[in-house]
Amino acid sequence: MPLSILQISDLHAEPKGVLAYGAADTASRTKEIRPWLRSMSEKVDLIVVTGDIACDGNPEAYEIVRRTLEGLAAPVAVLPGNHDRRSTMRRLLGPFIAPHTWSEERLDFDMDLGGARVFGLDTLVPGSHTGALPAETLARLEREIDRDPRPALILMHHTPAHSGMPKMDEPFGGREAFLRIAAKRPNIRVATGHMHRAIASVTHGVLITTAPSVALGIELDFGEEGGDAFRLAPPGYALHRLLDSGEWATHFGAMPIPDTFAGPYRFKGVVNPHED
Repeated sequence: MPLSILQISDLHAEPKGVLAYGAADTASRTKEIRPWLRSMSEKVDLIVVTGDIACDGNPEAYEIVRRTLEGLAAPVAVLPGNHDRRSTMRRLLGPFIAPHTWSEERLDFDMDLGGARVFGLDTLVPGSHTGALPAETLARLEREIDRDPRPALILMHHTPAHSGMPKMDEPFGGREAFLRIAAKRPNIRVATGHMHRAIASVTHGVLITTAPSVALGIELDFGEEGGDAFRLAPPGYALHRLLDSGEWATHFGAMPIPDTFAGPYRFKGVVNPHED
């Protein structure tokens, strides 16, 4: 039976009245997407939020996000990004922390959706803009992949793929080991965030997608400063559909919420928080 998993990413929520990076009203944007989310939640099997939920781990921001996500028709699972705090997420987004996390410290999880396995991997390195997967997470993922031949969707915030935008193409800890595992079968799809753009690429034989941001769109720029500026754009999403053939199809779209496309603005006051 076909499955649909909705991925949203990079909300960068701030408290009411605070503009993210001095330009984006992400508190209002987070509230604006709720009617669309409520409608879509009736059509999908799972919603996964792949990190940068808050702009700097602010508790007030997580409260706004909680009100947006609660009471949806489909289950919701959240993963941290480099602008999040795990401890605050556990405290304020507890209902959306997947019940089958792999450890008390991290938020890695897996779910059995019948026709497929869904893995959520925690790539957060507190205090760093870059991401990583530790050896124990990679070992657990490989064991699960090896024992279960069903199609798998692996979601996480940071991406091991490169975009050609120098400021965003950063190191990824455990990259080669992860790609080796993900390349074991063609029915494994890797879905990431962090890039604030809809991107698809094949890296070491692995098809990797990145979801557009809910909050703001990174300016397409392949120059030396590429990846360090953004525009105010409509919120985006990715929808991963498992077909009857056992293959994954990923659809990118924009939510019907207009924006001005003002910018580009430089990122300023960026915070990659440490834990509380």
